[in-house]
Amino acid sequence: MECLVELQPITADGEHKADMEMPEKLFKLLRLPPESTLTIRIGGITAAAGVIAVPDRGVLPIIRLSRSCYEKWMLPMPSIRLKAAYSEGILHFGPVIAVLTELSGKSGTPPVSAGMRDFCNELRRLTQGEGGYLYITGMGIWPNAGLRCEEQTWIQTAVPAPDVVYNRLHARHSEKSPLFKEAIAKWKAAGIHFFNARYLSKLEVHHCLKANSALSRYLPETFSYDKGRLRECLLSFKELYLKPENGSQGRGIIRLQLKDGKVSLQHHIGGSQSPALFSNAADAIEKTDQLIGRRPYIIQKAIPLMECEEKKLDFRFLVFKSNHNDWNLISAVARMSAAGNFVSNLAQGGSVLKPLPLLYRYFGTEKAALVWALMNELALEAAKEISTHTNGNIAELGLDIGVDQNGKPWFIEANLKPSKQIQQPSPAFRPSVKAFYHYCMFLWRERSRHHDD
Repeated sequence: MECLVELQPITADGEHKADMEMPEKLFKLLRLPPESTLTIRIGGITAAAGVIAVPDRGVLPIIRLSRSCYEKWMLPMPSIRLKAAYSEGILHFGPVIAVLTELSGKSGTPPVSAGMRDFCNELRRLTQGEGGYLYITGMGIWPNAGLRCEEQTWIQTAVPAPDVVYNRLHARHSEKSPLFKEAIAKWKAAGIHFFNARYLSKLEVHHCLKANSALSRYLPETFSYDKGRLRECLLSFKELYLKPENGSQGRGIIRLQLKDGKVSLQHHIGGSQSPALFSNAADAIEKTDQLIGRRPYIIQKAIPLMECEEKKLDFRFLVFKSNHNDWNLISAVARMSAAGNFVSNLAQGGSVLKPLPLLYRYFGTEKAALVWALMNELALEAAKEISTHTNGNIAELGLDIGVDQNGKPWFIEANLKPSKQIQQPSPAFRPSVKAFYHYCMFLWRERSRHHDD
């Protein structure tokens, strides 16, 4: 049994009778023992507190704590709403959620990424109502501090160890640092749930899905880049995409098209995307190799995907875990490229459309429904396979799926840290924010049931 409570400071003058004043109905609701001392856990801090029962006040149970309790558990003043649950002799309050990301270095300023600022502000509003203790941290201030929102401003302060850590570090080198590895080891030893542990390269995701015979037929042929392989693929497939193994947001992608012995080259490197025409494949390959340099790339066969108004089109599926094994589809959008562009990423000028009307217009109602159902199934099965490959250490994925002109879906790539940018401001909570909170609640319940000192 769990319930929503509000923690407030004891305001009465003079000495108070106990560390904690708890409504009588809460003892019954949570099936608490009548002892005058209870073991309390908030995040990573477990301590005993003297408790007395007081008459009920209002619908929402209000628990009043002494100032020493506020300091001990590093609680924000003056009040905070949390979930409460009693398990194995411990009264748990939570969840305590830490978002790990890059910080600006300025007090009062949340993460550098605008999308993460939007996400954290929205999640803060949700936890204020539903219950939860949210803070932001970065490798530069962990483990002693975090950013907590007070009166609309993010302030660096002391925070308790969390129940859940959500990894939103964007720089891959940060995940390879000794400090990051040390943090993971300590969180694991403390029983702290940590998800989205690391990036996966495009080639790693491809090999993971290719090993599944049911999924492999939906994958474009993909290879690790080298000049010799590029020549073979260009002559064989006629049209290719070359992508950075660790790239995102459409940056660094190269498209090659071979027609009548000539090769058109278009790219998203250094901001340029104007096509260049080469009279032979050798010169185009040499130019491509210069653009790539020493960076790891993949070669991917181009699939003739459906288009809209002669613009490139694909679909982004956002999926989120609901428990240890099950995944849910949270949202899906169609992404259309800007005129003259060959990638649909929003960061490269793409736009968002509703997916079903496009499918209906392209394939008709009956076939579109079948295509849509298959796309949904492909997204969920791919998520399960990737999750298994990473030992369950991921909980969200942005999956890009294209549909060819015959209605067959193709898995293009997976983004383990999909963008949190708001497309259209709204007072309502986005499904992705609610899904994140619900998964954190699941992990907190798991930790509360299986507490390990």
